[in-house]
Amino acid sequence: MDDYAPHPYAENIPHYHGDAVRQLFVSAAALMLIGAPFYADSLRTELPFEIAGALVLVALAALANPHKKSVFFVGAVASGVGLVVYETWALYHYSEITWLQFILRELVAVVFLVAFYFNMKTVRAFVLNTVGKHDEVGEFEEQSSSQSEHKPRMQMKPAPPQREEFAPWAPRNEADHRRDKNKKGEGEAETGPRMSPGRSPEEIKPKYHPYEYM
Repeated sequence: MDDYAPHPYAENIPHYHGDAVRQLFVSAAALMLIGAPFYADSLRTELPFEIAGALVLVALAALANPHKKSVFFVGAVASGVGLVVYETWALYHYSEITWLQFILRELVAVVFLVAFYFNMKTVRAFVLNTVGKHDEVGEFEEQSSSQSEHKPRMQMKPAPPQREEFAPWAPRNEADHRRDKNKKGEGEAETGPRMSPGRSPEEIKPKYHPYEYM
């Protein structure tokens, strides 16, 4: 009973439009053969070409598969040629044919136009190697971020020198100390390092010994 078990539903192949191309080619072949007695100028002369064109379209529809990109290349060429032939045929003889002939030729041309579109979409997917692959979320954001990383970074301009009155207290005090030290060095040398700010060693040292007069 396993052979008769129902198969799960298979979703469409991403970026593959072979089913649409197949349906459009079969529809165009049917319109060419069924409408030939109504839109042909000379059925005896034009019918062999229409039959041959219909056979080519059906053959391409039968060979369409997601593993052969050459079929879609040939399908794009065939649908483009059919579009040019039927559109030219409809417009060049517009004033000489009936409305039914014009509408049937235009209908076949429109079917070829849509088939050309889906053929080219599938060809593009084959060229980009995206047939059967789902779109990734954020793929264009990653590409834009990688491009931004390769861009050269802008060099920051050096900050202008700060004026002395806006400098921090520590640098200002250090600058004042150096300036006072230089001025004092020009007059007289210091006797030693100051033990407390603002007082010299002579002021700190006692004048007499506390037990000197005992």
